[in-house]
Amino acid sequence: MAVTLKNIADRAGVSLATVSRVLNNDPQLSVGEETRRKILTIAEELSYTKKHRRSAATGHKIAVIQWYSPARELDDLYYMNIRLGVEKEAQQVGYTTATVFDTHLEQIPNDVSGIVAIGKYSQKQIDQLQRFNKPIVVIDYDELSNGCDSVLPDFDGGIKQAADFLAARYAKIGMIAGQEKTTDQKPVSDSRRDTFAKTLKAKNLYHSEWFMMGDYSEKSGFDQMQRLLQLDDRPQAVLVANDAMAVGALRALHEKQIDVPREMALISFDDTSITHYTYPTLTSIHVPTDQMAAMGLELLGRRLQNPDLAPQRVVVGTKLVLRQSTEK
Repeated sequence: MAVTLKNIADRAGVSLATVSRVLNNDPQLSVGEETRRKILTIAEELSYTKKHRRSAATGHKIAVIQWYSPARELDDLYYMNIRLGVEKEAQQVGYTTATVFDTHLEQIPNDVSGIVAIGKYSQKQIDQLQRFNKPIVVIDYDELSNGCDSVLPDFDGGIKQAADFLAARYAKIGMIAGQEKTTDQKPVSDSRRDTFAKTLKAKNLYHSEWFMMGDYSEKSGFDQMQRLLQLDDRPQAVLVANDAMAVGALRALHEKQIDVPREMALISFDDTSITHYTYPTLTSIHVPTDQMAAMGLELLGRRLQNPDLAPQRVVVGTKLVLRQSTEK
């Protein structure tokens, strides 16, 4: 006969709710350490097995909001990877999904239990999402101040890794940064340029003339690299703020027959699959999009079970992956 929570509660002399919250590690539960230990000990003695979370999740329908269009996804695989990761993780825990592209918030079904929003959103768009009165998790941007659970990569840590690596090997270092806008044309703050500039300044290696600004598209990477190549004194190494722009920058270098990395080294950010197939292969800051997707679904699951939990910001670590576009 299967052991139930009631069996444990009866043995421990506590309520059924207390047993449930202890076994589910409810962070808001205030219970003495002796009581907690007693419940866990009894559960172990009775060989209690908690049901798989899939059964609790079954029946939930969630909206997956992708701020990119399907066509734009193909230009920037980073956001496609996050979306596919969210949809895969949702399927594994028993959710059904309704995916909306290009921030068409009016297409969100009324019968969803929660929302996972991927990308960047204006204050007006966040207000629109919150009118659904459903749990919201934002992936890739910090919306904690708006009361939304948020999952984002460690942008600053990744940029500092790149800066330290380049500074140890090159004297002339530049950057092709990016400026994004929400789908309703509101500018999005991005710390990558400021962090890179600050780190280089501390090493006396900052030169503003070697910092260009694109829009995270492949074309802008091509255009901004062309601008760098027109300078009489150009950098020996360039950090590019995402893979799409790095592909464009690499194409510009090939057209001018600039040897990579001997004449100019490149580091990208995101480390999507395209970095393995360029020539030369791209050194890149790896962002674990699968882990971000899984954490987003985990936060949503917690919120569905306990709407009163305080919102959380989860920052996922990044890592420099060396390939052929830089000197080792």
